[in-house]
Amino acid sequence: MGCGSSSQSDAQEPVVSKQSNANGIANGEAKKEQQRNGSVSIERRKSSSGTLNNNTTKGGSAKRRTLPVEEEEEEKEEELKISTKKEVEELLSQLEEEELFCDPDFPPGYTALFSSPGQSDLNVTWLRPQELLEEGQIPELMVDGVTRDDIKQGILGDCWFLSACAAVSQHETSMKKVLPPNQQLSGPKYKGVVCFNFWRFGRWQSVYIDDRLPCVEGQLIYGHSEEPREFWVPLIEKAYAKLHGSYEAIEGGITMDAMVDLTGGLAERYDVNEYDPSIYQLISRAHKSGAFVTCAKKGDWRNSMKAEANGLVPGHAYTVTDVTKIKHEMGEEKLVRLRNPWGDATEWRGSWSDNDVNWQWVDEATKRKIQVESRDDGEFWMSFKDFCRHFQEVTICLLGPDFDGDGVLDTVGHMETVRGGWAAGVSAGGSRNNLDLFATNPQFLLTLHEADEFNIDTDDAECEGKCNIVISLMQDLEQTSRRIKPKSLQIGFAIYKTDTPNSKLPARHFRYTPDCGKNGVYINFREVSGRFELDPGIYVIIPSTFKPDSEASFMLRVFGEKQFSLTGPIPT
Repeated sequence: MGCGSSSQSDAQEPVVSKQSNANGIANGEAKKEQQRNGSVSIERRKSSSGTLNNNTTKGGSAKRRTLPVEEEEEEKEEELKISTKKEVEELLSQLEEEELFCDPDFPPGYTALFSSPGQSDLNVTWLRPQELLEEGQIPELMVDGVTRDDIKQGILGDCWFLSACAAVSQHETSMKKVLPPNQQLSGPKYKGVVCFNFWRFGRWQSVYIDDRLPCVEGQLIYGHSEEPREFWVPLIEKAYAKLHGSYEAIEGGITMDAMVDLTGGLAERYDVNEYDPSIYQLISRAHKSGAFVTCAKKGDWRNSMKAEANGLVPGHAYTVTDVTKIKHEMGEEKLVRLRNPWGDATEWRGSWSDNDVNWQWVDEATKRKIQVESRDDGEFWMSFKDFCRHFQEVTICLLGPDFDGDGVLDTVGHMETVRGGWAAGVSAGGSRNNLDLFATNPQFLLTLHEADEFNIDTDDAECEGKCNIVISLMQDLEQTSRRIKPKSLQIGFAIYKTDTPNSKLPARHFRYTPDCGKNGVYINFREVSGRFELDPGIYVIIPSTFKPDSEASFMLRVFGEKQFSLTGPIPT
């Protein structure tokens, strides 16, 4: 069983060059050495003479070829290619009767499994859904809809992605966007091709795959569903792996990125350092408003192949599936329900777990209402106090902005998006550590025309006459190589008031004028964001990297309640 939640990051304050670890859950993978939950683990080890068996026939037959590891290590770097809908349709039109689609961009074999050389696996075959079922059973993408209970993690360390899938699966409209309806895994229209959509750098990208899946001894080795006839879980995992170059490439990651990829929304992470009632209110409101919520526990991934004595897995991501407060004979308790993507008996064993004695104080009606069940399905209740003691991070993803930070999606009156880039020696000036260089960064003009509506009964008095906006900065980390991951830069942005909207702010402006707001420290996340209350007026947004001459493309998204304008970059 794999883990692989990664939240290790480097954060930098401008004018302070010391590095620090923020939210350090290590990257990684984990593996089981025995059969568990219907998946059989495979051994991964360095080898100079290993072989890999691969299904290479168009229909998914048992024909195999042997591919030496040395041959793979000598292969040149492969470009990552994602065929367009038109290209896939052209390939489908060339298929003979009863011939099935075979993805030329992501063929079964070593490079689909691994991004690093020297790995060896025994008896890996690639089978289509029909070949994995007993005679008479019919494979489907979804059986009785999509639910969080569908997901069972395999030996791949991608809990960060699967926990995001479990969160988003509770929102039917979002899942239909990711998984277009009316796709067949059997019948006369079946061609062996499946399409998923992922939000990437401001647009939805379609990823087509064939339905051949990696197996050992006829069983799926990676993510799968509780229902054997249901295949959306292993197929969405394969499509996401293709988008990143290989299955190994999605071991260890940040749940926030996966939730944005699945929704196109705005995600924010919150540190949980101690018992904090405001965090409870935040996740409670977020869950009730339909937001997607996950959490993570710190730990060394090398120890995350098994749970601690309390049943929790270090270095692992969980889905928050409910938040509630109950009254019982001894008082009341704030509870949080979590789901382990392993989907098995690896659950919390402390207070308020499935069979804990505390439930004897709760009446049957309350237990039915919050669906208290004793099942080895990875889902469990725990007290909010224990949650704060054992989990260090919460991620909340909304389909739009949260202006007031209460975890609830607010109405968006207007949104603007602009794109830009940092070029070494030209427009990659880095942080405020060097103001002359900082002034060379791209500058974008934000004009707030009028204040938001003010409701004296519900709004705070200090909000009157203000504009509530949310600003998001995303760096482009598009994968172009099958084996090399793009490196994330430490990014951030600052906002300044301006009286000269037709020209860039010079270095002297930053020497004597404080900013009106910033996202926080520079950090190597794909996306950073912030909420601001500003007076109507003209502002300059300056996105930058921490180090000068760091090159990348980026995208700014600004959300507001009232009409505004966002233009730029301002010419030099």
